[in-house]
Amino acid sequence: MKKTLLSVLALVLVFAITCPIGVSAAKKKDLVVGLVVMSTSSEYWLGVKAGAEAALAKVGGKLIYTGPKTTNDVAEQVAAVENLIIRRVDGILLTPLDSDALVAPSKQAVRAGIPLVSIDANLNWDGKTSYVGTDNREGGRIAMELLIKAIGGEGKVAILNCPAGVPSNDIRGEAAVEVAKKYPKVELLEIQRGEDQAAAMANMERILNANPDLKGVFAAFDRAAIGGIQALRNRGLAGKIKVVAYDASPEEIEALEKGEIHGLVVQQPYLMGYRGVEYLLAAREGKEVPKDVFVPITVVTKENMNEAEVQKVLYPAK
Repeated sequence: MKKTLLSVLALVLVFAITCPIGVSAAKKKDLVVGLVVMSTSSEYWLGVKAGAEAALAKVGGKLIYTGPKTTNDVAEQVAAVENLIIRRVDGILLTPLDSDALVAPSKQAVRAGIPLVSIDANLNWDGKTSYVGTDNREGGRIAMELLIKAIGGEGKVAILNCPAGVPSNDIRGEAAVEVAKKYPKVELLEIQRGEDQAAAMANMERILNANPDLKGVFAAFDRAAIGGIQALRNRGLAGKIKVVAYDASPEEIEALEKGEIHGLVVQQPYLMGYRGVEYLLAAREGKEVPKDVFVPITVVTKENMNEAEVQKVLYPAK
């Protein structure tokens, strides 16, 4: 019996030395952050994803990229946040489709001890960890001023935007309208809305049918620009009707190079994702982080697009 007991103790000692277990010796849990975007079908959010992944790579963390496929599925976005809470992630980056509807799940995350940073669009709630985005009111103003200058200060102008209710797009659209109203010789047509490039192309076709004398277009997001430009190409009007667009997708950059887009109002989604992760990590360590951060806007034209500083904005991951 004594010999058997000694043998068991010896085996336990060997196991403890070669295979350490227990709370103190357990492998440290990988840091995991969730990124919930407005639409996984939009290339714009891949910039936020790349920036977040770059910041997480420095600390050995991982990113969960999720969200609805379309920009009007608020319920799916709420469910995505709730799923990340269930998974007990270490932080959440959220691009809210609705500034009010996403407050409840955001509160749930913070109550669960999960820091949450809103990206690109803000939440109507001060309890979030931070907000990192673009001054979309200023961006909308800049875009319309650039467009009106391009058309010589007079003529019909159209706005292509996404469905109403998306905070960032609503704000930039409102600002563009306010600017256009200051110019008596500019006729602003009714805003046309659609969630993807197919809808934008159809909207652009309808505008052209009713307004063959159209002078300019403001596309308030990347897919609106891509669809609108395609409609203009189909009629041989690309480059003849002035287009100013938000964002800098590969298709938009190509259209800018060809002279089909007059100017781009470029946000910095990569920097948003990177800063967002930095603030999440700081908050987890109990550090104070800024509540509202605007990343710079860059106006890109064919004339300046090859400048070194502009190239860094267009291709931040290089």
